[in-house]
Amino acid sequence: MKVISRKKKITKNIAVLPAYAKEEAAQIIETLQKAKTLSAVQNVIHMEGTDEPYYRLKFGDYRMMMYYYKESETVKILSITHRKDAYKKHNLPWQK
Repeated sequence: MKVISRKKKITKNIAVLPAYAKEEAAQIIETLQKAKTLSAVQNVIHMEGTDEPYYRLKFGDYRMMMYYYKESETVKILSITHRKDAYKKHNLPWQK
């Protein structure tokens, strides 16, 4: 599966994480790249409240927010943040 991201934003998100979370985020990104489908990756959940392909992946107190392009089997990483802030940063349909 192809993984894309807003490189500057994700690099900035990862830089402020504690060491254990940085390692885990790197492992998760590697796992996403090796996976054939998004459902093959553990802890990935479709965001409720929308028909659009927004997903989240939980690891510790952190959340990786993603958008899945099914046609091209591509995952776009939107952010990696602490759980208290993860859902506030995106203009998701149920936040309007």
